[in-house]
Amino acid sequence: MDTMRVITLLFTLFFVSALHANQVYKWTDDKGQTHFSQFPPEQSQSQNIVVNTPAPSNSKAAGEKLEKMRQQLQEQSVDRNTESEEEKEAAKEAERMAENCKRAKQRLTDLKNNGRIYKTLENGEREWYDEKGRENLIKDATKDVTKYCSK
Repeated sequence: MDTMRVITLLFTLFFVSALHANQVYKWTDDKGQTHFSQFPPEQSQSQNIVVNTPAPSNSKAAGEKLEKMRQQLQEQSVDRNTESEEEKEAAKEAERMAENCKRAKQRLTDLKNNGRIYKTLENGEREWYDEKGRENLIKDATKDVTKYCSK
Protein backbone atom coordinates (compact mmCIF):
# COMPACT_ATOMS: atom_id res chain seq x y z
CA MET A 1 0.00 0.00 0.00
CA ASP A 2 1.20 3.47 -0.66
CA THR A 3 1.55 6.11 1.99
CA MET A 4 -1.62 8.03 1.15
CA ARG A 5 -3.77 4.92 1.45
CA VAL A 6 -2.31 4.14 4.84
CA ILE A 7 -2.86 7.69 6.03
CA THR A 8 -6.43 7.68 4.75
CA LEU A 9 -7.12 4.33 6.36
CA LEU A 10 -5.74 5.47 9.71
CA PHE A 11 -7.64 8.74 9.54
CA THR A 12 -10.87 6.92 8.68
CA LEU A 13 -10.39 4.35 11.43
CA PHE A 14 -9.70 7.08 13.98
CA PHE A 15 -12.67 9.13 12.84
CA VAL A 16 -15.07 6.17 12.83
CA SER A 17 -13.76 4.81 16.11
CA ALA A 18 -14.21 8.22 17.70
CA LEU A 19 -17.86 8.16 16.70
CA HIS A 20 -18.69 4.54 17.52
CA ALA A 21 -16.35 3.24 20.18
CA ASN A 22 -18.22 4.41 23.23
CA GLN A 23 -18.70 0.98 24.82
CA VAL A 24 -16.23 -1.86 24.98
CA TYR A 25 -16.88 -5.18 26.72
CA LYS A 26 -14.20 -7.42 28.18
CA TRP A 27 -14.71 -11.08 29.09
CA THR A 28 -12.82 -14.32 29.49
CA ASP A 29 -14.04 -17.44 27.70
CA ASP A 30 -14.05 -21.06 28.94
CA LYS A 31 -10.49 -21.57 27.67
CA GLY A 32 -9.17 -18.63 29.66
CA GLN A 33 -8.68 -16.26 26.72
CA THR A 34 -9.57 -12.63 27.20
CA HIS A 35 -11.76 -10.99 24.56
CA PHE A 36 -12.69 -7.38 23.83
CA SER A 37 -15.75 -6.40 21.79
CA GLN A 38 -18.16 -3.56 21.20
CA PHE A 39 -20.99 -6.08 21.59
CA PRO A 40 -21.86 -7.69 24.93
CA PRO A 41 -21.01 -11.38 25.14
CA GLU A 42 -23.61 -14.08 25.45
CA GLN A 43 -22.12 -14.96 28.83
CA SER A 44 -23.47 -13.11 31.80
CA GLN A 45 -20.10 -12.20 33.33
CA SER A 46 -18.52 -9.38 31.44
CA GLN A 47 -16.89 -6.12 32.39
CA ASN A 48 -18.04 -2.91 30.74
CA ILE A 49 -15.06 -0.69 29.96
CA VAL A 50 -15.66 3.03 29.59
CA VAL A 51 -13.60 4.50 26.80
CA ASN A 52 -13.12 8.23 26.83
CA THR A 53 -13.10 9.38 23.25
CA PRO A 54 -12.37 12.91 22.23
CA ALA A 55 -15.19 14.87 20.72
CA PRO A 56 -14.99 14.93 16.96
CA SER A 57 -13.41 17.99 15.47
CA ASN A 58 -15.25 20.23 13.08
CA SER A 59 -17.11 17.68 10.97
CA LYS A 60 -17.28 19.99 7.93
CA ALA A 61 -13.52 20.52 7.93
CA ALA A 62 -12.95 16.80 8.50
CA GLY A 63 -15.26 15.96 5.60
CA GLU A 64 -13.46 18.41 3.32
CA LYS A 65 -10.11 16.97 4.33
CA LEU A 66 -11.35 13.44 3.70
CA GLU A 67 -12.71 14.41 0.28
CA LYS A 68 -9.39 16.04 -0.62
CA MET A 69 -7.52 12.89 0.40
CA ARG A 70 -9.92 10.75 -1.67
CA GLN A 71 -9.30 12.97 -4.68
CA GLN A 72 -5.53 12.62 -4.25
CA LEU A 73 -5.86 8.86 -3.96
CA GLN A 74 -7.96 8.70 -7.11
CA GLU A 75 -5.40 10.78 -9.02
CA GLN A 76 -2.60 8.51 -7.81
CA SER A 77 -4.62 5.46 -8.82
CA VAL A 78 -5.02 6.83 -12.35
CA ASP A 79 -1.27 7.51 -12.49
CA ARG A 80 -0.53 3.95 -11.32
CA ASN A 81 -2.89 2.46 -13.90
CA THR A 82 -1.24 4.51 -16.64
CA GLU A 83 2.18 3.35 -15.48
CA SER A 84 0.95 -0.22 -15.39
CA GLU A 85 -0.10 -0.03 -19.04
CA GLU A 86 3.27 1.45 -19.95
CA GLU A 87 5.04 -1.25 -17.94
CA LYS A 88 2.99 -3.97 -19.66
CA GLU A 89 3.88 -2.57 -23.08
CA ALA A 90 7.55 -2.33 -22.09
CA ALA A 91 7.47 -5.96 -20.91
CA LYS A 92 5.93 -7.08 -24.22
CA GLU A 93 8.58 -5.15 -26.14
CA ALA A 94 11.35 -6.72 -24.03
CA GLU A 95 9.90 -10.16 -24.74
CA ARG A 96 9.82 -9.45 -28.49
CA MET A 97 13.41 -8.24 -28.36
CA ALA A 98 14.52 -11.37 -26.49
CA GLU A 99 12.83 -13.61 -29.07
CA ASN A 100 14.40 -11.64 -31.94
CA CYS A 101 17.78 -11.91 -30.22
CA LYS A 102 17.43 -15.67 -29.89
CA ARG A 103 16.48 -16.02 -33.57
CA ALA A 104 19.29 -13.73 -34.73
CA LYS A 105 21.88 -15.70 -32.73
CA GLN A 106 20.59 -18.99 -34.11
CA ARG A 107 20.71 -17.65 -37.69
CA LEU A 108 24.29 -16.41 -37.20
CA THR A 109 25.34 -19.78 -35.76
CA ASP A 110 23.73 -21.63 -38.68
CA LEU A 111 25.42 -19.38 -41.24
CA LYS A 112 28.83 -19.79 -39.61
CA ASN A 113 28.58 -23.55 -39.17
CA ASN A 114 27.22 -24.46 -42.62
CA GLY A 115 29.72 -24.32 -45.42
CA ARG A 116 27.25 -24.02 -48.26
CA ILE A 117 24.22 -21.77 -47.99
CA TYR A 118 21.31 -21.61 -50.41
CA LYS A 119 17.96 -19.95 -50.84
CA THR A 120 14.94 -21.63 -52.36
CA LEU A 121 13.53 -19.91 -55.41
CA GLU A 122 9.82 -19.62 -56.24
CA ASN A 123 10.01 -22.56 -58.63
CA GLY A 124 11.45 -24.75 -55.84
CA GLU A 125 15.04 -24.78 -57.13
CA ARG A 126 17.97 -23.91 -54.91
CA GLU A 127 20.27 -21.00 -55.55
CA TRP A 128 23.62 -21.45 -53.84
CA TYR A 129 25.51 -18.48 -52.39
CA ASP A 130 29.16 -18.04 -53.24
CA GLU A 131 31.69 -17.19 -50.51
CA LYS A 132 31.14 -13.42 -50.91
CA GLY A 133 27.34 -13.86 -50.61
CA ARG A 134 27.81 -16.05 -47.52
CA GLU A 135 30.03 -13.40 -45.91
CA ASN A 136 27.37 -10.73 -46.58
CA LEU A 137 24.72 -12.94 -44.94
CA ILE A 138 26.97 -13.44 -41.91
CA LYS A 139 27.60 -9.68 -41.74
CA ASP A 140 23.84 -8.98 -41.83
CA ALA A 141 23.19 -11.64 -39.19
CA THR A 142 25.88 -10.09 -36.96
CA LYS A 143 24.19 -6.70 -37.27
CA ASP A 144 20.86 -8.28 -36.28
CA VAL A 145 22.47 -9.85 -33.20
CA THR A 146 23.89 -6.47 -32.23
CA LYS A 147 20.56 -4.76 -32.87
CA TYR A 148 18.36 -7.17 -30.90
CA CYS A 149 20.71 -8.38 -28.17
CA SER A 150 22.39 -5.15 -27.05
CA LYS A 151 19.45 -3.66 -25.14
